[in-house]
Amino acid sequence: MGRRLGRILAAVLMCSVLLLPCGSLVSLEAKAEGAEEEPVYMFNVIGDMQLGMSNAYSEENYKRALENIKSLSPESQLILSVGDQTNHSRESQYLALDTYKEQIVPDIPMYIAIGNHDRGYSEGYGENTGDPAVWKNRFIESAKKNSGLDTIDNVYYSFQKNGSYFIFLGSEVNSRNDNCNDVFISEEQFNWFKGQMEEAGKTGKPIFVVIHEPLYNTVSGSLPGQNWQGNPQDDGYYPDNKYGSLKEVLDQYPSAYVFSGHTHWEFKSDSPVVISDGSTANYINCSSVGYLWTDDNRGYIEDGNYIGSEDLYVYVYKDKVVLKGRDLVNDKWVMEKTLPMIGVSAEAPESNDGSDASSPASEGNGETKPNNTLTIVLVCVAVAVVAAAAIIFAVLKFKKK
Repeated sequence: MGRRLGRILAAVLMCSVLLLPCGSLVSLEAKAEGAEEEPVYMFNVIGDMQLGMSNAYSEENYKRALENIKSLSPESQLILSVGDQTNHSRESQYLALDTYKEQIVPDIPMYIAIGNHDRGYSEGYGENTGDPAVWKNRFIESAKKNSGLDTIDNVYYSFQKNGSYFIFLGSEVNSRNDNCNDVFISEEQFNWFKGQMEEAGKTGKPIFVVIHEPLYNTVSGSLPGQNWQGNPQDDGYYPDNKYGSLKEVLDQYPSAYVFSGHTHWEFKSDSPVVISDGSTANYINCSSVGYLWTDDNRGYIEDGNYIGSEDLYVYVYKDKVVLKGRDLVNDKWVMEKTLPMIGVSAEAPESNDGSDASSPASEGNGETKPNNTLTIVLVCVAVAVVAAAAIIFAVLKFKKK
């Protein structure tokens, strides 16, 4: 009898040993899954390519930016461009913008903002007397083509993706002259913008706003003494301009992330590249793909050409936004900032077709990622069933004898 009892105890011990790894495996799997948090989705921000600029490497830098996006972030949901895609708003320059995008990243929609160089910019310092309808139509056609968003019909527009609003603002008048830094936001656009922000605020999702010219005294290049000319100081020129009222609206939404360009101020600037304190909107300087500007208020020049090129990678997590700035010429990361997500959370990523249809998180080959934890649990249950059967069989055999 003692020998039989020993066999039963041995069977129980063996089953316990078999089950121990299962608990460890589940624990290890859970730790592995939580060890490195994955972003919910990501997108890219470029801008100030100024295609057609004769004393810069604008086309080369633009193509390099797209090639980097293709190789470093094929999972990118979309590309935002903060304006000055062209240097003179010419048809040939828009053709280059559209062609390179289609050749290099045809499957990633690109949404563009209008910049001062896209608004009838003219050489020289005379008054700009160009026809606004010409540059507006060129901008709108390119914006439609690169994004696939056929509803774009003005220099300002919006769309939704991953549950978030993406809102593009833009000046509606000719660039006055070669300085061309003035911005005019009409009352109609301003009221539309307020309505968009109100609707976006109801979603519980982060809000992304794009405007070419930074708001005064926010990010690098817009501070007092930095030669900022986003809005002319002579109120008589644009008496009904609502540009100066945008910040008051934006700062009501700590979940808003405002991307701007125009200044070309590099990421390593001692001036604030990012303003984010949780009490106002988040303001982000996006540097420049075309060429860079410095804290000395001048550009880098080599052999008579302006040089330097940077862009931004944006990783959206459930409770934060991570920005990574990249030096495209030297092929290295030069900035990383983490911004809080106040009172909202991000939503699962969508398909890359420019629409607002959600899709499950998946690997690059389109196959759904397997649930390893569930697999391990099922295996452990199977082992437990076998172990229990072995014990019951041993007990019954013992009683029978």
